[in-house]
Order: sequence, then structure tokens, then C-alpha cells
Amino acid sequence: MNESFPLTVAKVFREYTRMPIKTSDILYHYTTRAGLTGILKSGGFRATYRMRMNDPAEFEYARSLIFKTLKQIGTREDLPPIVQSLTTYACKKLKKFLENSTEISSAYCACLTIASDQQKQWKTYAENGKGFALGINMLNFLSNQSHAVGKGKPYVYGAPVTYEETAQCDLVCRLVKAGLRDIQAFADTCSQRPEDLTAIRDRVTQEIVIQLLSLIDFIKDPIFSSEKEFRLILDSNDGSLMAHHVQQYQSGEDIIPFVFIDLRDPTTKRLPLAEIKVGPNISFENERRYIEELLDELGYGEIHNDKPEITKSICS
Repeated sequence: MNESFPLTVAKVFREYTRMPIKTSDILYHYTTRAGLTGILKSGGFRATYRMRMNDPAEFEYARSLIFKTLKQIGTREDLPPIVQSLTTYACKKLKKFLENSTEISSAYCACLTIASDQQKQWKTYAENGKGFALGINMLNFLSNQSHAVGKGKPYVYGAPVTYEETAQCDLVCRLVKAGLRDIQAFADTCSQRPEDLTAIRDRVTQEIVIQLLSLIDFIKDPIFSSEKEFRLILDSNDGSLMAHHVQQYQSGEDIIPFVFIDLRDPTTKRLPLAEIKVGPNISFENERRYIEELLDELGYGEIHNDKPEITKSICS
């Protein structure tokens, strides 16, 4: 009975990961010339192991905020008394997962931005303005994932990073409130036996923890808000954490694990590119010729009219 009761907690995360109406169809990935060539030829990105991304402090910020918010929710007098038990168990389970099984919290993700021409992005990710920004039609890409979902295959989901602390805390609170509603609905419609209520509480707690583990990857310190980041993450149930198709690349003295995310359209077998922007500190004419030759070599525009626009940065 407990196992078959439909939970609504996961809906909170699904609602969060929907593309906001005001979001542009086009998202950008800043990269080097070698990165541009590699992405166009391979048809996708390296999705980096979450705990080995550029700034590990990101994870610690999200982790601390989630624990702090759970403890605050547990003391609220406007919520049912069971909230204290629910949040206490959620904290214990989450802490145990993070300490004993780091991988379960560490989705492999690739980062994009809504900023199409930003000086800081050029400097940090594109060889100080000598690289490129790939504009990808993300709505087209995400809509193509429905085919994989329907067949039970690995799929990618994406969502904007949340930088505002109030919104971050609200996401955690909504998960807990959804869990409380599930427990109350079970008591009202199924059973009020103590052992059944304990079982449903444990199941709800587990579901909240699972969603919080995903949420960690979309919470970031407000000081990074200018990055306007959007993240792509492989579905956590696709086996990517089992290491059988995790690859590695060397960055300086570090070995970085990654999983390849294929962005190609299943029909055209090419990337849903809308634009390739040339950086402000490199010859536009030389790079445009190189990009056009590469696009022609890969067959863009031959049949499906999918050749992207090539533009120049106006940053100074």
C-alpha cells in the first residue's frame, strides 16, 4: 500500500527544471578553438564530474544552504508537528549519502549561459577573447529528449542555476511541503496505523533527499549571478555513475572524469546550432573562413538548412 501510493515531491523538481517562458531559445557555450572544433566534430560536450568542476566551493555553498534551510523549516510553528521529524531524518539521510557515496550527488554536467556576448565569459572560458561562443537552440535539443524518455533510454535535462538565496530556500521549502501533503493525503485516504505512517514518512524522506541531491547542482552563490548559467545534466538513473562509460581527460596535473553528452538532432545527426560568435580579440575574417570550411566539411546547410550564423563579438 505504501509503495504504490503516488508521491508528488518529484513534481517540485520537474516544475523547476522546466524552461522559463522568458528564457531565450538560444543558450551559449564559450570555448577555445580546439573546443569549438571538438564539439562540432563530436556533436556534443564533455559533462564534467560535478565534484571536479572549476570551483568546489559551489557545492559547499549549496550543501550548507540546504542543511540550514531544512533545520529552519523543522522549527516552524505554522507547519504540522511531523515536519520536525521529516526534516531531521532528511538531514541525517542527506548527510549520510554525501559522506559515504559522493557520486550519488555528483551528476555529470555541462554549463551554458544566456549571456551571448559577455566580457567576463570571453576572458574566463574563451582564451581571453580569442575563442568562440556557440549559440545552441536549447529548446530544440531538450524537445528531442522526449524520444529517449519514451524508450526508457538515458536523457538529458536542463535548468537555469538559481542565484537568489530567497528563491533557493523556497525550493527546499516546497519539497518539504510537498512531502507533508503526501503524508497527510496517505493518512486521509489509506491508513492511519502508526507502522504505515512511519513507512510513508520514510519513503517521503527518501524522495525528498533524492530531489535535494539533484537540486544541489542548480544552487550557486549569488556572487556568481553575472554568469547567468544554465546546466545540462544526464538523468541520474541512466547508469552514468556506474563508471562503465565515464571517460577521463587531463587538465594540468589533474585527471578529470567526464561523460559525453550528445547534442545532435536524431534526424539530421548535427548540432542544433543557431550562431557561432567569434571572440573580440581575434581576426573575424580568418576565423569566419575556418568556421565556414569546417561547417561545410560536416555537411551543415546541405539539406536541412541548419547552417548557423557566424557573427563577431562587439565587446571591447
